[in-house]
Amino acid sequence: MTFPENQAVQRKTPPSQKHKRDHRREHAQRKLHPSNGRKHLILSAIRVVHGIGELDHEGRHEHVPGEEKSVQPCEQSQDQEDSAEEFAVSGGVSEESRYAVGGKTLREGRDSARPEDLAETVRDENQPAPNAQNERRGISLPPTHFVELLAPIALFVSTYLATFLTLGYGAAAIGLPYHQWIALISAVCATAFTVRLIEHGRWRLGIFVPPRIAWTDLLLGAVFAAILILTADIFVMLTSNLRHTRGDGFPWFELLTVFAPAAIHEEIAFRGYLFQKIRQWNRWGAIAGTSLVFAALHGGNRGIAPLPMINLVIAGVLLALAYERYERLWFPIGIHFVWNVLSGPILGYGVSGYVANSTVLRTAGSGWPLVTGGAFGIEGSVWMGVVEVGGIFWLMRGFKRFE
Repeated sequence: MTFPENQAVQRKTPPSQKHKRDHRREHAQRKLHPSNGRKHLILSAIRVVHGIGELDHEGRHEHVPGEEKSVQPCEQSQDQEDSAEEFAVSGGVSEESRYAVGGKTLREGRDSARPEDLAETVRDENQPAPNAQNERRGISLPPTHFVELLAPIALFVSTYLATFLTLGYGAAAIGLPYHQWIALISAVCATAFTVRLIEHGRWRLGIFVPPRIAWTDLLLGAVFAAILILTADIFVMLTSNLRHTRGDGFPWFELLTVFAPAAIHEEIAFRGYLFQKIRQWNRWGAIAGTSLVFAALHGGNRGIAPLPMINLVIAGVLLALAYERYERLWFPIGIHFVWNVLSGPILGYGVSGYVANSTVLRTAGSGWPLVTGGAFGIEGSVWMGVVEVGGIFWLMRGFKRFE
């Protein structure tokens, strides 16, 4: 809408409002005197500016001098009321129209969020989710098909055998028959090589933990094994003529060359990567499978018999559950190490058929092999099987994951 330059803009006013405005104009003129001149001047200036704004809003064209419409005092009062109402409406709209920045609402029309709002947003986003850590157990991994296990199993076993045969022949050639250390090195190499190729170097083996946690697990495992072995030994003594006598002393050299590496080697081999990989497919399948293989690899030991084989399978289940207890290897390593050292070098029994060169105590006397364990050692006793079953029930106590 445009207006000619010489045409004045007129506003159509209802008769009632026009009468009120005329009455107010006459009343204002009667009260007007020199002391109110400054106020009258200010009001006149406001009316002129307001009138220009209305012309610009209605006409949408550039203001030309001379087009101002004189605004009377009564009209200024009405216009101020209309303007106040418009401001209230627009304020309400702007109050309702808000947008969120980092969870905080900012009124529409602001140029940017306040620094403290943005800083609080960053702090909120950086906060870890509740129970995040150690939430690994709560995260369900995708199921593993049995066929997917063939490659890691084949790679692990082949690497283990290749390393063991190579180092074994080399050690025998130079007169270093430390087979337990060779077996430990082979298990470590097979684990590292398989994890590198199959898992791209990422696997939580349960052995790289803070020293305080490792020592705590070792101590708990030592106490647990001592309770089991001493309990079985007491029952053997009570039900047979076997007695302990003084021995030659502790075999420190064999501790370093046989007992310590054997315990670590067997836990890495049977409760390490291979067991943990299979348990992604089926936990009980992993426990049963590794326990059977664990017993079978002792099948050529001195004094082997059906009962010792059964006890070895039960021992494999117990050690697997010891891993399940904390999902770390140090607890079963502590059990296995003290199990071997206490039953052999200290009490004087055979350890899975192996007899140490010197022991703190010796076993003398006789008894039924099913009770004493015979040449295989205390692990071949029926009492050892009973104690192992008790240890399994204790490890499973309170485990929701086995329900």
